[in-house]
Amino acid sequence: MPGPSIGTMLKEARAAHDLSLQDVAQRAGCSAGYVHKLEMDRVRTPSPRVLAGLAEALGLTYGDLMQAAGYEQLEGSPPTPQSPGAVKRYSNAHIVELL
Repeated sequence: MPGPSIGTMLKEARAAHDLSLQDVAQRAGCSAGYVHKLEMDRVRTPSPRVLAGLAEALGLTYGDLMQAAGYEQLEGSPPTPQSPGAVKRYSNAHIVELL
C-alpha cells in the first residue's frame, strides 16, 4: 500500500510546525511558489536538492521524501538521516546517479 503523497507529507509537516509557505521556502532554499506546487502534487520530478532542504526545514527524513517523490533508493546509498540538520547535501554527480 503506497504511503502519503509528497504534497500531503509536506502540508502536514508544515502545519505541525506552524510555518508559512515563505518560512519553509526560505529554510529550504527555494521559492514559496515551488513549495506550494509540491504541496499540491503538481511537480512531477522534484529536485533532490530541494527535497533535502525541505527534509531539513520540516524535520522529515530525506529518504521518505525521495520515496514519496517517486525516486528509488539505490543499493549502497548512504543511510537516511533521522534528525533535522543531518541531511547530507549531495553533489550534482550524485543526484544524476540517483536519477
